[in-house]
Amino acid sequence: MSLEDLIEAARLTPLAAPFDWGRAESVLRTPLPGDYRGLVDAGGCGLWFDYLRMFAPDDRDPSRNLLDADAVFADLELFWEDDPDTRPADLPEGARLIAWASTGSGETLFWRVDPGTPADAYPVYVENADGDGWERFDMGTADFLLGLLRGGVRCACFSEVFLDRTKVFRPFTR
Repeated sequence: MSLEDLIEAARLTPLAAPFDWGRAESVLRTPLPGDYRGLVDAGGCGLWFDYLRMFAPDDRDPSRNLLDADAVFADLELFWEDDPDTRPADLPEGARLIAWASTGSGETLFWRVDPGTPADAYPVYVENADGDGWERFDMGTADFLLGLLRGGVRCACFSEVFLDRTKVFRPFTR
């Protein structure tokens, strides 16, 4: 029920029409988590906790466009060629990271996509702003955000100074 709890806590306003998830999944070459799709369709693309910018498919701002996630991962792979120690230690060959949110401080949130893994089982990875530290959370998008809101999820990569749980959600201009 975390998706419904999060939608209620954020007072989300549904979009006039849902995104074309088939197109988004085709571009990204992977299914997307159901809780993420439900959250976005409920109006959840925007700024969470005055800190996390959650991406949307086809966002006009390229820094918030989920469909550009492959380019983010390609950049990481190039970076790891020069500095392999910055790659998440538990990221197996063949796995991909799909960027779904970022912060104004430079942290990026990803789903780890392993071949054959159901979309609703993708863990959340957070990359620190320097690109040399990672945290893994074995939970979905809605559970992660609700955990941040309720204080049950703490991420060492995030600055508690900037994470404002009193400002649950503000939508991007539509």
